[in-house]
Amino acid sequence: MPVAHINLLQGHSPEALRQIIVDVSDAMSRILVAPKDRLYVWITQHDLQLFGLGGVPASEALKHGDRRALEMPYVEMVLMKGRPREQFTAIMDAVTAIVARHARCDPQRIRIHIVEGNPDNWAIGGVPASLARAAELASRAQGAA
Repeated sequence: MPVAHINLLQGHSPEALRQIIVDVSDAMSRILVAPKDRLYVWITQHDLQLFGLGGVPASEALKHGDRRALEMPYVEMVLMKGRPREQFTAIMDAVTAIVARHARCDPQRIRIHIVEGNPDNWAIGGVPASLARAAELASRAQGAA
């Protein structure tokens, strides 16, 4: 169930975007101890004219500044509630390093927001995760205790 939505400005190469997806998926699987077939990672590239940097469209800002110093990749992840805090710290660190490397941006500009999904409010096939994944969630909660 873990998901990652990565927001970048348009202009990154298809290979860089592919590698971000592969490497973030690998990191999520390893750090979150989640099977890859249950992970979802996608990238949204934003039109330079429709994304503001410093109060002007990015298309204008980038004419006068370095993309590395201006772009602010934003990653939103949804992870089911009950995971150990150490996993949150480790995944934030890993995803920051991956995005910085492949998007060639300053890691200090990357923002990651982790939303803890409440299993009662997250449906899998129309069934709350608290019911659909009850045994898995109970096992994870025991491991965190």
